[in-house]
Amino acid sequence: MASLAETFDHAPVPEIADIVQALKEEIIFGRLLPRERLVEGELSDRYKVSRHLIRSALTELQGMGLVARRRNKGAMVRDFSVEEVDEIYEMRALLQREAVLRIPWPVDRALVRELTDIHAKYSRCVESGDLRQVCNLNNVFHFTMFEAANNRCLTEMIQRIWTETLGIRCYAIGDPVWLRRARDEHAAMIAEMAEGSREGLLRLVDAHIWPALKLYKRAHGGWHASEAGAWGGVEAAS
Repeated sequence: MASLAETFDHAPVPEIADIVQALKEEIIFGRLLPRERLVEGELSDRYKVSRHLIRSALTELQGMGLVARRRNKGAMVRDFSVEEVDEIYEMRALLQREAVLRIPWPVDRALVRELTDIHAKYSRCVESGDLRQVCNLNNVFHFTMFEAANNRCLTEMIQRIWTETLGIRCYAIGDPVWLRRARDEHAAMIAEMAEGSREGLLRLVDAHIWPALKLYKRAHGGWHASEAGAWGGVEAAS
């Protein structure tokens, strides 16, 4: 899949949202690596826009948790310490579990149909290799489910962590084995909502978050399992 940057040569002058989207995809698909510097002048030349526009885009990405600024080093792709990931993923698991506990049961058939339709589109994009839409539809699938908890504050808290971990969650999206596994797990979640149990859905949602983290950890963190004792679920999910 061509990056958005490669399309700018033949496109109108991009707006800030275009630059944010382009850089976000470069990060989440692993073209820009953790701790890689984001030099305004280089990005300005690359995307053929002003440095002011680049600076504004980097500020937005910093707000999303994808970019960090370091003294005397400027902006760079955010990396995560063991402690940060431990805390973030512990909270992500707790919040998503709480959302599942609040979904009215038995699940409304309209919600099951809506998720089934989203999953069908997601599966087609998996087969065609449209990773941009895979990432988008993955978000739509999960938040359609979480919003059924009918607690806006809870959903917003999940959204905040969801955005902050985007670079981790989507890191493995280019791995066809992982992607097929994620697709199958989505289908299993729908099946539990349609005919299964809340306990079964909880187990699936709990297990679903760890494999992408494990791949990210191996590729970028250089962390050993012994350093992450709280992540027993990561190894168990492999």
